[in-house]
Amino acid sequence: MEFLKIVEEFVLEVGGKDAVKLLQLLKDFENFSEFDLAEELKLNINQVRNLLYKLNAHNLVYSNRKKDREKGWYIYYWTFNFNHARDILISRKEREVKELKEELEKEKQHRFFICPNRCVRFELEDAMEHNYKCTECGSILQQEDSTKKVNEIESRIQKLTQDLDELNKPMIVMPKPKRLDEEKVKSKPRKESKKSKKTKKHKKVKIKKLVKKKSKSKKIKKKVFKKAKVKKKSRR
Repeated sequence: MEFLKIVEEFVLEVGGKDAVKLLQLLKDFENFSEFDLAEELKLNINQVRNLLYKLNAHNLVYSNRKKDREKGWYIYYWTFNFNHARDILISRKEREVKELKEELEKEKQHRFFICPNRCVRFELEDAMEHNYKCTECGSILQQEDSTKKVNEIESRIQKLTQDLDELNKPMIVMPKPKRLDEEKVKSKPRKESKKSKKTKKHKKVKIKKLVKKKSKSKKIKKKVFKKAKVKKKSRR
């Protein structure tokens, strides 16, 4: 099983299906805004925070906070802690393997007697002490064939060992760094008010008038200059 699938199983156990969806988003990027997470998951902000707090209780996620310049409040940016998740899973699975191996050895070395109604299960010594009778319903105890239980334990040990082999490999999942001020959904551009539009039009008209005035004044100056030249020539 792949590393990410093993982590997903653990996250499902800790926080449920929505927590797995959250992991699918956090596996690609670091510093993911909680508001972006809410929008992507189509949940409200409080539901997303509850999921994050469940994961944070196991140190599976951590956050950075940054103050929003426009609104003035703090926004939290979350990252999944894959290194810690791997450490937790390795220690848990190693402990499970140890316990299962002890149970397997016990199953192979001892004989067990069970109630036909599944009330109790005794080792041989305890069954003899109770005269091979069920302490709950009084039925006669039957010797249990432990082959099926042994096979189940062995298959569980095999799966856990495979998971541990995968977890001990170099980590492949590496989320990309994401800037704290980077937002997926950009704020919509503000609509210009009618007043601002009018003032802009008014400014444009003024500029056009000034240009026209300047061009007229230049033409007038040229005409005056030409007339003055003609007068000088006529005097000569």
